[in-house]
Amino acid sequence: MTAIFTDVKGFSTISEALGDPAKLVSLLNKYLSAMSDVVLDEKGTIDKYEGDAIIAFFGAPLEMSDHALRACVSAIKMKKIETELNKVIMEQNLSPIPLLTRIGINTGFMVAGNMGTANKMNYTIMGNAVNLSARLEGVNKQYGTWILASHETVRETGDVLLYRKLDRVRVVGINEPVRLCELIDIAETACENDKKRVLIFHEALDHFEKRNWKLAAEGFRDALSFKPQDDEPAKMYLERSEKYIITPPEDTWDGVFNLTSK
Repeated sequence: MTAIFTDVKGFSTISEALGDPAKLVSLLNKYLSAMSDVVLDEKGTIDKYEGDAIIAFFGAPLEMSDHALRACVSAIKMKKIETELNKVIMEQNLSPIPLLTRIGINTGFMVAGNMGTANKMNYTIMGNAVNLSARLEGVNKQYGTWILASHETVRETGDVLLYRKLDRVRVVGINEPVRLCELIDIAETACENDKKRVLIFHEALDHFEKRNWKLAAEGFRDALSFKPQDDEPAKMYLERSEKYIITPPEDTWDGVFNLTSK
């Protein structure tokens, strides 16, 4: 199955600025309705809402062979709908700032079913693969990304998505390294500039992982030129490459980064 976790950037600040709980509920209902409709349209199951966060999964109660693709497509659609939704929110002065969603997606073995007590049950999912999905949502903060999926998820989607590979990391509480993948768009409808940017970035990443720091820096600089202000991963890799030109990591470094915060 595939699990998806979402969270709104800085929602506590938005909540504090609004002050009135009724206004907060109105804003949340508008936001959660739009996002949830995307999941439901893709045949996903809403597990629960935790404030502004949505937990959903694909592959239960009915099995589906394309659960990973449906989850990824949902995330991409969410970000596109978010843009239009924020226009309305800002025009109607419903929030002091736009609502920007971070999303984590992971695929793996999970248990789905009624869990809780004899008096109170919830149809939900559990398992290490679920935990990793939640962790990936938080990892977006460290990479300046909005949608992170595991390579396990992306591998099951074929050639449908435009995405770029990032680090292999160990997230907090999970020892097995995972390859991060940033979802960008549906490949068929993606703009040519995004396709070129991803191609150049992947070539630079290949140099980076082979310890060819100068070639990596040149590649990341080229990738950054497409979106100089908005491409945080390219900025990060360029800084790393320039740093490693001067002071390379130990020869024993395996290319895996250990993340220390959620």
